[in-house]
Amino acid sequence: MHSATGSSWLKASLLVIGLLAVGGMVLSGCAPAPQEPTGTGAPSAPEISGPAPTPEEPAAEEPGEEKPAADMEADSDAEAETKPAEPAVEKEPSEEAKPAPAAADLDLAPPVSKFAPAEDLVAQVPEYLEDLEEAVETEQEYNDSVEKIAKQANTFILIALALGMHDSDNKFKVAAGPMIEAARELAAAEDYESAKAGVAKLQKAATATGDDPAQLKWGHLASLPELMKAVPLINTKMKRPLRNESRLERGADDMAGHAAVLAVIAQGSLDSCGDTEKPNEVGKWQALCVEMRDKAAAVNTAARQFRESPSSDGFEAAKVAVEELNQSCEACHEVFEPGVAIE
Repeated sequence: MHSATGSSWLKASLLVIGLLAVGGMVLSGCAPAPQEPTGTGAPSAPEISGPAPTPEEPAAEEPGEEKPAADMEADSDAEAETKPAEPAVEKEPSEEAKPAPAAADLDLAPPVSKFAPAEDLVAQVPEYLEDLEEAVETEQEYNDSVEKIAKQANTFILIALALGMHDSDNKFKVAAGPMIEAARELAAAEDYESAKAGVAKLQKAATATGDDPAQLKWGHLASLPELMKAVPLINTKMKRPLRNESRLERGADDMAGHAAVLAVIAQGSLDSCGDTEKPNEVGKWQALCVEMRDKAAAVNTAARQFRESPSSDGFEAAKVAVEELNQSCEACHEVFEPGVAIE
């Protein structure tokens, strides 16, 4: 009995002590502190000090954190709208971008003596008149020479024009106007009688005196197709003395004369681009005409120099000049008559 009563008292005492402890924790509002972890586990994350962000102030971004691409584009657009546009600055063109010299820079009307000496052209006049007279000696001769007459008459127009405009005095200077008129009528002749009368008028015009050549000027006076047909024949005659040095010694005058005629044809064709298959390529046409004129003038100079002082070097120089003239003709054909071989 006594032992049972003591045991009950002890249990009651422990129960009261436990209730008092729990009640004290509730009254104080304190929770038991967490125990430190034991062992080798990962350390807990450090606490971030400072006040918590308010709803009105968004939390600050962590350093190094990237904005989404959409937000960056929006910010860029907003900045572009508010930032004033910079004024455009015109840049100076570079040397490569500057336009090339125009065809107007070409020397289209140099003194005639620069490309065709008067004495060489004067020597050609009687030769042309003699050939034309033989071409109309009989009707049969005329029939065989119709094409030749057209080529020579048109070439003669430009020879007469060059002599009339020449900066050197010559025996045909005052006769140039009448010779041009007669040569143009001959070029238009369509039968034997009119051609024969045209040759007679041309011969008479060559002896005219007192005409004023000041009114003459370069222009589209001769038929370009007929001139182009004449060029290969004149070129062939010009090259004949180049077979050897001894022939050039005898034929230097002829070579110089034919070269002068080719230079005059080139000069007289400057305004004839409209007669080509590319009438809009005036700049190219004039540049090629000037090149042919100057190359023909170089042949004339080489022949005259060889005549004054024959030598092997002079002979080679004449050959080179003729080759360069032929190259200029080929360059023209490549543009205006591609596929047509030079005779």
